[in-house]
Amino acid sequence: MQLNSIEKYLNVGKLLESPPNFEMAQNHNKAQIIYKEIIRNSERCPCCNQFIQTIKYPLSTDINVFSEYGTSYKYFNLVKIKFILLSIFFIIAGLYNLIQSSKGDLCIKSQTCKKSLNNYLSLLNRFDPENYQDDVLDTLYTIAIIVQLVFIRYISYNINDYYNVDHDYDCEKTIQKCSLKISSIHPNWSRDRIIQHFSNGMLGQNQVQYQIVDCCLIYDISHLETQLKLQIIQALKENQDRLSFNQFIAHQKILQREQDRNRYLKFSGSVYITLSYEQEAINFKNSFKLNFDVENCPRPSDVYWKVKQLKGNQTLEFIKCAIAFCGWLPNIGIQVAKNNYILSNPGKTQDQLYINTLLSLVIAIIYYISTKICIQIIQNYIRQISVNSKRQFWKEYLQANEFFINTMFYLWPPIFIAVYSGVGTRQEKLWRSGGLSEDIIMIFLTNAGLQIIFTICDVDYAWQLIRIIYYKYFNKQSNLTQYEANELFSKDLNFNKKRIDLTNLIILCSYYGYLFPICYPITLISILIIYWLDKYQFINNGINEKIKFKYRLQKFIIMMTILSQLGSTQIIKITFLGYTSSNAFTYIYYVQVIILIYIFFYKKEWIFKKRIQTPITQIELNRSLQNNELYSEYNPIINDKRWSIQEKEQQVNEIQLLLRALEQLNNQIQSKYSRQEKFYNALQIKLLREIEQIQKKERVGIAQIQPIQNDII
Repeated sequence: MQLNSIEKYLNVGKLLESPPNFEMAQNHNKAQIIYKEIIRNSERCPCCNQFIQTIKYPLSTDINVFSEYGTSYKYFNLVKIKFILLSIFFIIAGLYNLIQSSKGDLCIKSQTCKKSLNNYLSLLNRFDPENYQDDVLDTLYTIAIIVQLVFIRYISYNINDYYNVDHDYDCEKTIQKCSLKISSIHPNWSRDRIIQHFSNGMLGQNQVQYQIVDCCLIYDISHLETQLKLQIIQALKENQDRLSFNQFIAHQKILQREQDRNRYLKFSGSVYITLSYEQEAINFKNSFKLNFDVENCPRPSDVYWKVKQLKGNQTLEFIKCAIAFCGWLPNIGIQVAKNNYILSNPGKTQDQLYINTLLSLVIAIIYYISTKICIQIIQNYIRQISVNSKRQFWKEYLQANEFFINTMFYLWPPIFIAVYSGVGTRQEKLWRSGGLSEDIIMIFLTNAGLQIIFTICDVDYAWQLIRIIYYKYFNKQSNLTQYEANELFSKDLNFNKKRIDLTNLIILCSYYGYLFPICYPITLISILIIYWLDKYQFINNGINEKIKFKYRLQKFIIMMTILSQLGSTQIIKITFLGYTSSNAFTYIYYVQVIILIYIFFYKKEWIFKKRIQTPITQIELNRSLQNNELYSEYNPIINDKRWSIQEKEQQVNEIQLLLRALEQLNNQIQSKYSRQEKFYNALQIKLLREIEQIQKKERVGIAQIQPIQNDII
């Protein structure tokens, strides 16, 4: 009797109730947010049994304190690194360029130059095409790049530096190196038989005993969903009880008995096996690769547990992706049309000046939207075609794609228009009202301003608020369930998306910072604001399970930032001055480019610490297991390791069972729901909606075959 009451208390969350209790949903969201301390005698959420009243971290908390909540702290450390790199460049070269440009007088003397701050502080203000030369600025650019490379080498080689994103501890990588994926196993083999079989192997002519730390069976999720759906449909036909979902879907019910496991779980013939250290994993692969398909594993958090099925026409998706790559071409047409309008309306009146400036803002917004659409289309296509074995390749491709899209949308069109479009000198095309000078400044302000705004409330969160208002006040009798309401109040922080937006802004600053040094202070101020706003959002909305930042300080990001800074000097000169072979710094520039390319492609260890693949010991693996979960814990269907332990302990007496139940209750109070529980909670809603669609189609079909009353008469 006591056991039943405890089990009932552990499952009080009525996630399928409809309409939902929004106050409970709001409290559930509060209970999931990270906190520093718990308020004494705090109220608990009836759904997850977590504390609702908590003390949050102060805004001044050191970022490395948040390492216990996942990998999100890496994003903040990466922002710090980018801020430091830009600050180095601005202090050494940008500040001098800004001061010297402010001393120029070309804009004041010209009738075509719009008298604005961005033109006064621009290189154009002293950029005389006939006799321009600033060896000091070119020298400072070279020094700034060298100092940046020294700083990067420092954080790469100094393991104890908190800013070092590239070499901070990552225990999942240790587990990955000690693990292998084995396929072509007989589908009727049990976990114990698999462990017993693979514990004994032959390496050459010698028999070897392997120590298997973990064995995770991969099940067919589609089979589980199909069997549950059939069982639920049958139950609904028998008693028409909607809440019968709970007795068939809740995993602690359907997987308690061996016959239930045999019915619902279908072994796919593949497992993840973790050995005690890396060299043992290498020997294990050599022992069994002839009889089984043995391959290296992704990290536990990177595994696709369900076989990905391409949705829609793959050829059509590829065509959409190809069109997205050419999305910058219409921008050139729009830019040319705007340029022709400005030539016809040069801005002699104040109202016309405002109109021309407004057109530059419109152009900047069009560039921003078209860029986001292009990135989204390409990312969706890559997500559809990527698989476990090629995930690292597609990650690197998407990272390179960020640079190419930035170049195609933000760098080529302005230069192309400045050189080939309209009449007048190239300098006049830049600094006149509504010219490319204002276009570029508006592009910076748009990218920086929208990032700040979207940090507070992005499109997804705005849509989420609209849905909350709609269901809470206007559609109170909807079929929205309690689980969906809980999800509706949970704010998802996508730091990977934020990192892409921030990288685009920094590349723009690196490229146009030579021509418009004011871009550096704009970007630095924007990074500071974004950093503190993101930190505030993390402290007030951060949920441990949802916030991840799967990104490491890649060499490609460093390379394209530095090359953009270096290339901006020469491209601007060639575009507006033409090629001048007599300038000594032209040859110095090409020498720098050749040296950097040589370093990045052939001698990366001069800057980035070389990753030597040394055998990972069992001590390191045991240390990893304290901070990370193995593949079994990430398996959404069932944790076989935990289940097998519970199965072996079924013969203990009732008092021991009661004590274990109380211990489970205490564990649930101290920790959040497991991945398996979250999977089945989400599965309930998924099956509910699918069955509702089936019933709806059945009702429509019945209605269609009913005879018309007039025909009966």
